[in-house]
Amino acid sequence: MVEPQKILSGDASCRDIVKCLYRLTDFELAIYKKLVKQGPLKADDLAPVLKKDRSTVYRALQKLVASGLAFRDTKTIDRGGYYHVYAAVSPETLKVKLHKCADDWFENMNSAIDDFDLA
Repeated sequence: MVEPQKILSGDASCRDIVKCLYRLTDFELAIYKKLVKQGPLKADDLAPVLKKDRSTVYRALQKLVASGLAFRDTKTIDRGGYYHVYAAVSPETLKVKLHKCADDWFENMNSAIDDFDLA
């Protein structure tokens, strides 16, 4: 995880900001990028490509879904059963979310400074 100090000092990349705001690991961010590049995929399809166990990939996908950076679609199998397909939100959507986070943070910081009292 990226230290907030790196962001505050102005030395952070967009990648650092995304990792910090959403508390993502490099692996989780790699999955997001893979979904953006290749489109919707199953955990079973990602695991061999990323050389990770399916359960590890599944946990990372769950975190992306919980963070709002991906979504899960349930597909029904004709002969019975179902499976899940995961897709990333678009980079444009992510940028809008990041701008909103930055704007909210800036507004909160300004309010805290305005309310600052040493007494």
